[in-house]
Amino acid sequence: MDANHQRFWMLADAADWPESSESTGVEYDKACRRLRLRDTRPPLPGGPIDQAAENLLTVPARAIDPFGTIAFWNDADRSVQVTGGSSVTNEPLTIYTAPPDVTVADMAMGFDDVLYLALHDAAAGSAIGMFDPRGRWRNPPVFRIDLEKKFTPDRLAADPDGGVWMLDRDKRQIGHVHGMPLRDGMPPEYAPTTFRPEPENPAPPRFVIDPHPPNWETPAERPVAIACSPEGRLAVMTWDLGETWLHLRDENGAWAQRRMLEGAGKPATLAWYSATRLVVLPARRRLRNMRSGGFWQVLEAVAREALAFDPDDETDKLQPAGIFLPVRDLDDEALFLQGVTLPPRYPMTGYRHAALLPLSIATYAVGKTTRRARVIDGAQDQTVWHRICLEAIFPPGCGAIVDLFATDDPDKMIIAEAEWDPHLFGDVAPPPLLVPPARKDVSANLLAPPRGAWLSAPSEIPHHPGLLGCPLERGRAGLFTALVQRRGRCVRRVLGRYLHTRVRLFGAGHRTPEIAALRVYGSRFSYRDQYLAEIYREDNFGLDANVAGAASGADFLERFLSLFESVLTPLEDRVAAAQVLMDAWSVPEEGLEWLASWVGVVFDPAFSKGHRRAWLAAAHRLFQTRGTFAGLQLALEIATGGRLVRERIAERESERPHGGAVTGGEVLVLEDFRLRRTFATILGADLSLADDPLLPGLIASANSRVGDTLFLGDVEKIELLALFRDAFSDNPKKRAEEIAGVREFYSRLANRVTIFVHNEVTPIDFRLLARIAEQEAPAHLQIRVVPASYPLLVGLASLVEVDTYLGPRRRPGVVQLNRTRIGEGDFIRRRASLDPRLSGAGASAPPVAHISGPDVAVPADSITLDASDSSAAPGRTIQRYVWIVQKMP
Repeated sequence: MDANHQRFWMLADAADWPESSESTGVEYDKACRRLRLRDTRPPLPGGPIDQAAENLLTVPARAIDPFGTIAFWNDADRSVQVTGGSSVTNEPLTIYTAPPDVTVADMAMGFDDVLYLALHDAAAGSAIGMFDPRGRWRNPPVFRIDLEKKFTPDRLAADPDGGVWMLDRDKRQIGHVHGMPLRDGMPPEYAPTTFRPEPENPAPPRFVIDPHPPNWETPAERPVAIACSPEGRLAVMTWDLGETWLHLRDENGAWAQRRMLEGAGKPATLAWYSATRLVVLPARRRLRNMRSGGFWQVLEAVAREALAFDPDDETDKLQPAGIFLPVRDLDDEALFLQGVTLPPRYPMTGYRHAALLPLSIATYAVGKTTRRARVIDGAQDQTVWHRICLEAIFPPGCGAIVDLFATDDPDKMIIAEAEWDPHLFGDVAPPPLLVPPARKDVSANLLAPPRGAWLSAPSEIPHHPGLLGCPLERGRAGLFTALVQRRGRCVRRVLGRYLHTRVRLFGAGHRTPEIAALRVYGSRFSYRDQYLAEIYREDNFGLDANVAGAASGADFLERFLSLFESVLTPLEDRVAAAQVLMDAWSVPEEGLEWLASWVGVVFDPAFSKGHRRAWLAAAHRLFQTRGTFAGLQLALEIATGGRLVRERIAERESERPHGGAVTGGEVLVLEDFRLRRTFATILGADLSLADDPLLPGLIASANSRVGDTLFLGDVEKIELLALFRDAFSDNPKKRAEEIAGVREFYSRLANRVTIFVHNEVTPIDFRLLARIAEQEAPAHLQIRVVPASYPLLVGLASLVEVDTYLGPRRRPGVVQLNRTRIGEGDFIRRRASLDPRLSGAGASAPPVAHISGPDVAVPADSITLDASDSSAAPGRTIQRYVWIVQKMP
């Protein structure tokens, strides 16, 4: 609400700009929170060749491992072969030879390092084969899961949770295989006293049919491809009615209504490009080209680009996303390679492959593209809408028209084109006037729509930085404003409780306008009606006010005085909102240092804007508690992202720190003297940090267990004294020495504070904590900042009565040099490779070149070199010798 008590309604979120089939060319970008033109790809030339697409359905896709080795089905040899991963030779290696009646329909590399094969067996039915590149099972090399006649796997997709998804085209079913077989020779023989799980393999390979398949719309709908993202989102692509459709499953297992992939080009392959984007490879297309003689000829060509789609768009038809993904030298088998790494890879001729990489070429619609916003309820009839404030970017050649229509009828949703009132912003021409004026001699300038003016402030809201988030540029970027008015009417007020808003965006090919926020103010505070006599007020109402033509004198006066109101109201608002400049959370960024100087606060150079605001907001509490343990904890809390929050409990307000690493447990502040009761029970131990069993990240001992360091009864005290009787000698001299040692030990615990930081969970700047601790602690204290390697220390918490931090369980990975601790979760294992030569498994001896000849050669004489002692690799022969003459320096 401004100084004139005018409210505003803002359109700035995705819910304010609902998607519809009429506004496919406009999108709300959730990343930058702006309304903009959609970046789209132009339609592909020609049309798809149906037979070429059908042929791709019978071709098994190739699989690829993290090393770039590809596996493919060699139909001539009836074998699965690999190539591309070895530097020794480029000749394919055979890793599996199928039986006579078995063919491979598809293959996919899984997230569990298993190569899955879709096996079609003419005699025994279909099956899923599991080949392990890591060699966990080799007898037989392919573990087979028989599906009999229940399911025929045509396409596979790796599941990030393990296993593989399968698609049966004919039965229109989706299946899943999960579990792993035991290693070769398992289970071994164990002694009867050995504890073993029952069953021995708790997760054997299993096959299940998904009980909730997609909602097939027609009997002719044909599923052709399946894909699963690394996040577990499952997508199925189908053909129906000559179009390509997408079925998407949500995280709860429910399938959404199918949506058309417009202009997809009848692809037979589908892959996830990212967590929110799918890509397809169009099939071969039929093109028409004119010869030099003027005759048309028909050509066939493979796709030159892959098409991307955003499945999260809330539209019935998904248009290609604006990302140019060129493909070159595409193989006739236009199927994505099925691996677990992103981006996906496509096949090239000669069993080569390449990653699908984008080019930064944007293509926006040229001309107007419309988007309607949600209806704004002014809460009272006959609301006079006052002013539009638009935070937007208008590059050269781009603009926007904001159309408004107000009514008191809540059910009116169909609005004629002539009823919209346009307001122009940026480089856009005024639309034609659809309602002609009553008089022919009315000037065109009097009928022109209002055009927004650029303001030098980022926002009309006092002391607000704006929502645009970019530098201001005169006439191009920043805040634009226009008075709400009707075009070419006698009275140009826009009246009505319900305000309908429509935005027409105008792009320039490779540039687009962007709208971050649209605010509309009402009901109008009229200087004419508030400060002038009644004789100046409007006397045209009803039909007379709607007459097309020039504005009445009273209407012109009201709009003329609004020019002064547009300058004075922001000034009044800034004065009325001066308290914003006195608050740490609302003061502009450039005023933080100025406001901090009022109370003598000096920020650490490493503080971010949020840290500075939180430190300034807690300055009163920091000054009150400075030099105390509570003050040190509060300073560390704010330095690690926390703040001082105020809450009301039992009719009383209190303040407490929240949101930082101290209250979260990542940072533990310990006064060392709290450990003296514990250390009194282990006198004589080396109390250095390296051997301290109670401090984090160090060698554990019995003293760190709950119950082993606390002695509560007399029996335990007697046992303790018996164990340490030498420390309590009856000899006065020895006893004096022991007491002196105890006092000297206690003195080392006094005036010391240790700060433990669990840095493995949340990265924290140790130097910043050290500076803050040195600044806020009393001068006589010694501060230590120590990294903690274990998030939970029960013994420490039970002894010193402080909370310890329970961190998330660390997932095991591959052993890393100088980082992995033995026995703490990491494994020594090699990465899965389809080529056994990369891992040494089954590697053959390399060829040996042996040359004999004279030790010294005269330049004028001929010499004989003998290479007959050279040997080829096992199973190979030497075909020819290559001699290279190298001139020595």
